[in-house]
Amino acid sequence: MGASLPPKEANLFKLIVKSYESKQYKKGLKAADAILKKFPDHGETLSMKGLTLNCMDRKSEAYDLVRLGLKNDLKSHVCWHVYGLLYRSDREYREAIKCYRNALRIDPDNIEILRDLSLLQAQMRDLTGFVETRQQLLSLKPNHRMNWIGFAVAHHLNSNGSKAVEILEAYEGTLEDDYPPDNERCEHGEMLLYKITEQVVEVVSVLEGKTLQEISLMEIEISLLEECGSLERALEELHKKESKIVDKLTLKEQEVSLLVKLGRLEEGAEVYRALLSINPDNYRYCEGLQKCVGLYSENGLSSSDIDQLDALYKSLGQQYTWSSAVKRIPLDFLQGDKFHEAADNYIRPLLTKGVPSLFSDLSPLYNHPGKADILEKLILELENSLRISGGYPGRPEKEPPSTLMWTLFFLAQHYDRRGQYDVALSKIDEAIGHTPTVIDLYSVKSRIMKHAGDLPAAATLADEARCMDLADRYINSECVKRMLQADQVVCACCALYGNLFLKVALAEKTAVLFTKDGDQHNNLHDMQCMWYELASGESYFRQGDLGPALKKFLAVEKHYADITEDQFDFHSYCLRKMTLRAYVAMLKFQDRLHSHAYFHKAASGAIR
Repeated sequence: MGASLPPKEANLFKLIVKSYESKQYKKGLKAADAILKKFPDHGETLSMKGLTLNCMDRKSEAYDLVRLGLKNDLKSHVCWHVYGLLYRSDREYREAIKCYRNALRIDPDNIEILRDLSLLQAQMRDLTGFVETRQQLLSLKPNHRMNWIGFAVAHHLNSNGSKAVEILEAYEGTLEDDYPPDNERCEHGEMLLYKITEQVVEVVSVLEGKTLQEISLMEIEISLLEECGSLERALEELHKKESKIVDKLTLKEQEVSLLVKLGRLEEGAEVYRALLSINPDNYRYCEGLQKCVGLYSENGLSSSDIDQLDALYKSLGQQYTWSSAVKRIPLDFLQGDKFHEAADNYIRPLLTKGVPSLFSDLSPLYNHPGKADILEKLILELENSLRISGGYPGRPEKEPPSTLMWTLFFLAQHYDRRGQYDVALSKIDEAIGHTPTVIDLYSVKSRIMKHAGDLPAAATLADEARCMDLADRYINSECVKRMLQADQVVCACCALYGNLFLKVALAEKTAVLFTKDGDQHNNLHDMQCMWYELASGESYFRQGDLGPALKKFLAVEKHYADITEDQFDFHSYCLRKMTLRAYVAMLKFQDRLHSHAYFHKAASGAIR
């Protein structure tokens, strides 16, 4: 760079580059002006000055200078590279890629340009080009770990998992026996876990296109082993490299996943029991253990299977007395009297303790035929006993007075769920009369009023709950949502800015209580508070105020564009930090980003 300049100006040019990299833009600008005083047509200096101005928010000047610099020195890879960086800063990735390719025609082995090009290819999902660029980087600098990893990841993303595994094995072959050193153990362990995951992905991809529902578990395992045979190899690799993998929990999870895929269910059950000893409240471990002992079916279980499963969870309950999961999961499969007994044992201590989320915990059971009726009968029995004797049925001990209040709280939500709003309101009013200082009671009453169709009353109750604890963000947000649903706008909250009177929605005034002082409305946008923007947009639409409604819906669309853009920095960061599994998962998430419910709501609202 700057090779055509005399020594003094060449040093100044290096100073421009250094100042740009260290964000000392004024210093770089001063050096550029010093060169241009003597050489006003020097293309590379003009380009670097433009790039510096771009970082100072002087975009129009920046583009003019970069284009002039390119015009003056069309065969400079620096000018083309800078032009690409300018386009990249404006998210014009396709144009930036064109500029990088032009730069590489002039200097095909420039590592910096190749690296920048590979990042854009990953961002734009040009996977074939990504593979080629990473291969070129590896051939130019084979002693750099990132180039090996980047080449493997490129093949993985390009649906060539077996090639990715080969590359990682070739890289491991270049390492010394005592590798890794202590300061790189985590990174190396991540790479090994990623490699083993790759082997599993490659095996599973063999079955794509087949109807898995029509193949039994054993047939799947046989097919996998016959067609690929890499699962055994992956398991061997896992055991061989166990000492070098730092993340022992993920190692165990990966091991049990391989064992289940291989049909070695007894060994899998042992590993799942070991995992449950670490975290007995993990529902995935419980479900995995059920699969390993042959007591899991999405289409329902036979009565003998239910009895065996009940015995399994009773033994786990004796082993892990503090675990909530081993007490809650049986409620999903037990029926009749056994369900009544298990639900009774589960609910009583939580009502005594006063757990507000108890109904939310049990609400999925209302989708099971007959279970809602059993729960209603059970809670009414508890309520009746608490009113008469002050304790639970069959127990001489007295319960604290709050137990009755939490029982009424549960019943109010129960009747609300079943659409019996009058009964629900009578129960929640009685609970409020019993203990008027519990905020959750007002929140639930607000929800009941909303379901009953009285939106202004729901908003008033939500505001009452909010005023009882002004430091609670969740209650504040719930109140704002109710206000927006009720389209509550008041003219009393007018603020004078210059000569403009702004009508401020009561909901917005409440929402900004938890934002930073200053530019409050923009702060909600900066926090990507999408639920608020969607609810606000719907409120404006109902009132016929279409301009602000469209603005709110398009703001949500912009958030998704920003989320897509945010992945850019991770293309290099994740390779450097070796968080490869998380990186690939993030890219797959980004590929289905616009299937998210909030985006659909915003898009349909904007179209409407």
